[in-house]
Amino acid sequence: MVNKVPMQGDIIKINLNPKQGHEQKGNRPYICLSHHLVSDYANIAVFAPISNTSRRYPLYVPLKKTKSTGVVLLDQLVTIDYNARKWSYVETVGDGFLDELLKKVIVVFQSNKG
Repeated sequence: MVNKVPMQGDIIKINLNPKQGHEQKGNRPYICLSHHLVSDYANIAVFAPISNTSRRYPLYVPLKKTKSTGVVLLDQLVTIDYNARKWSYVETVGDGFLDELLKKVIVVFQSNKG
């Protein structure tokens, strides 16, 4: 669905190959975390991949109340030009879960000085 803009909280399926190293590969789900102002002005959005890994880590947040399964990998954020790739809308998470993700992802950007 290329005619829709992914909005904050939307889960989409998109193929971001080629990837390297520990990056998530293949056609997989991602959740949009950025505010709509990012896509309004830049035609990009910030996403976190969703994986069915069994590993546990503080920045791996299990999906809640969704038909999608897995954990949101908040330590592997990517900026995607969604207009340059084929993608499809899957679903939108609830506001409470989105708020939980946004509160936890801030750790990625906190200063470790002082």
